[in-house]
Amino acid sequence: MSTLSGHRLLTLWRPAARSRVTELYPSPWRASFHELLTSVKKDLLIAAPYIKASEAKWICSVLTMPGMPPELRLQVLTDVRSESVLGGSLDIEALHVFTQVIPNAQVVNLPRLHAKVYIVDADMAVVTSANLTPSGLDSNYEYGVGIREPSAVSRIRRDLEAYAHIGNVLAPEVLMDLALVGRELSTEYQELQRSTRAGLRRRFNQKLRAANFEFLRAQVGSRSANSLFSEAITYILAKEPLATRDLHPKVQRLLPDLCDDSVELVINGEHFGKRWKHAVRNAQQSLKRYGVIRFDGRRWSLTSGRAYEKDDESA
Repeated sequence: MSTLSGHRLLTLWRPAARSRVTELYPSPWRASFHELLTSVKKDLLIAAPYIKASEAKWICSVLTMPGMPPELRLQVLTDVRSESVLGGSLDIEALHVFTQVIPNAQVVNLPRLHAKVYIVDADMAVVTSANLTPSGLDSNYEYGVGIREPSAVSRIRRDLEAYAHIGNVLAPEVLMDLALVGRELSTEYQELQRSTRAGLRRRFNQKLRAANFEFLRAQVGSRSANSLFSEAITYILAKEPLATRDLHPKVQRLLPDLCDDSVELVINGEHFGKRWKHAVRNAQQSLKRYGVIRFDGRRWSLTSGRAYEKDDESA
């Protein structure tokens, strides 16, 4: 096995290896992320399933420093679910911090979000393994690539914003309620860990079911089943035309908690769970009536005609 020279090691481990259109970000990348945050002129988009309150406060402190644009827009995409709360990887209070400190902040709750992406204006997109946690920014071995090529940055933003339409914007008051649900769930879980009493297990399971329902309700928001599934259908068909037999499984994979065949699920008077296929069929017909999608006898497709491009020809 060949060995690297000392000079080569220094080159490999510097915080950001720069070129004209790409920058490499091995761990730790907090210093580089700080530099990125201070470069924001108008718009910052963050996609991360795991976010800690300490890092939300740190980001807000940077974005509100003297000289930073006062009308800065912040959009945060994340996935609020019981597993993340109980595992300590997501602080719902962190999401509330964003909306309290940044006037133009928006938090979107998205199912199955796993991407970690940070986009500054139209200038830079960082695609990385690092979540917004102390370990993600400082101690884990993470790796990211910063992209400055304009068409690629635009494409990454467009992809994330298209996916964000499936999610629900969480108002500050909703975030306050969800934070309370999360704290109560965590407290019950900690008590359960310290005791083997059967009564505590039953009480925790009740609390967990109630929390799961509240988090699902936060995913739906005030939208009807028709509206939510219409968004899912148009998102999926933007990639390729599909027969109904292929479309429905993709809807279920996209929204697994709302399309659970084993449960009766009613949120705000709208039926999901076992009746999800009925709601999807209604959404298909509604979209067809409004001329958004069409059916050629075999497959459904968007009436705009042009399928989602997997490779941007202008890139």
